[in-house]
Amino acid sequence: MIRGAARGELFVKSTFDTFEVNAGNKTALEACRLLSAGEIKGVILIGLVGRGKTHLLESLAKEFDRIHSYIPVAEEFGDVVEIPPLRELIDAQFGDEVDISAPYLRKDEISKHAHVEFWPMLDLAAALRRDAVGGDGEIVERCMRCDLLLLDDLGREKASDFIMQEFDRIVDYRYRQMLPIAVSTNLTWAGIVDMYSGHTASRWAHSCEVVEVTGPDYRLQGGRK
Repeated sequence: MIRGAARGELFVKSTFDTFEVNAGNKTALEACRLLSAGEIKGVILIGLVGRGKTHLLESLAKEFDRIHSYIPVAEEFGDVVEIPPLRELIDAQFGDEVDISAPYLRKDEISKHAHVEFWPMLDLAAALRRDAVGGDGEIVERCMRCDLLLLDDLGREKASDFIMQEFDRIVDYRYRQMLPIAVSTNLTWAGIVDMYSGHTASRWAHSCEVVEVTGPDYRLQGGRK
């Protein structure tokens, strides 16, 4: 389940398979694949506009959701065999020692939905302000506790004291809980340190793969990156 801001139609078909790989973005693609599989805890994609960073985050969100969600497939059965009612079977095996008021399911019978939050930073900043005025802090809680948090275009938002405080809460919580995060930004690493403090940069340097994405500007070439 991918939540967050509406992402529109531009990247509907974005997947790892449709990503145009070149020497400047190959490492970024590999890092995002590793994160989607749960093999690393974070990716920070740094690069100029049009280098494919948003495409990679969109692809990562979809692949993580696919890998970490599970919906049981209905089994096809052959001949129908009549069996005694469940209560009779349990009574015969355990007597009165078992509480059968709750249903019992095997792990492979239980659906699991990954919780992914995808936020362009402009939209997240606006949502945090709305939440502070008339909400209950739901957005911050979702970003803190989701299975995977993706933040696109870090640095485009207005860096008010309130936004920086809420952002720091999110980053710090996820770092302490070892929850995965993926970020794209046009800032340099020095720009991240300057805007978000060494506190945030230190946590990302320790827990994430920091990858510079280079290569041609796909937008100027007619691509959708």
